[in-house]
Amino acid sequence: MSVQIRDATEADLQAIVDIYNDQILHGTATFHTEPQTLEERVLWLKSVQAEHYPCIVAEVAETDGGDTTETKRTVGWCNLWHYNMRPAYDGSAELSLYIHKDFRGKGIGEKLLRRLLEDVREQGGRFHTIIAGVTAENARTVNFWQKQGFELRGTLHEVGRKFGRWLDVSYFQVIV
Repeated sequence: MSVQIRDATEADLQAIVDIYNDQILHGTATFHTEPQTLEERVLWLKSVQAEHYPCIVAEVAETDGGDTTETKRTVGWCNLWHYNMRPAYDGSAELSLYIHKDFRGKGIGEKLLRRLLEDVREQGGRFHTIIAGVTAENARTVNFWQKQGFELRGTLHEVGRKFGRWLDVSYFQVIV
């Protein structure tokens, strides 16, 4: 399985919707509670791109059995967005990273994050710090961010309610 990291396009949006909606319906990585539509994600991507925030995807090339034809499939994405809309926060960004459930644990998230951080550093001083909010109960994700050099800066207790229970959110930060 080869993985290509590239800028997201509208052609990736159905895969992004599918990955995100799986987390909305079955996970706690997002506090959205209603599935997103393709139209909503089109507007989202346009907003991200219009404000010159990076949004990249991981695309895998797979072959089917004895067939030598490659099928390309978007299996994850990573983007930055405003940490806070007030102008004094302009050098700070919130990071989102989602991987299709069948491709987790294969290093794709690390590849996406590495590329995103490289792109940010190449942009110069636009971003000073990147913040990731993580549901504190998800030990695998907490370990991921720490392994990538993000430092735990604090945990807010019982700030989100999903699936009938209150959830804590931990904030991880890296200075770029």
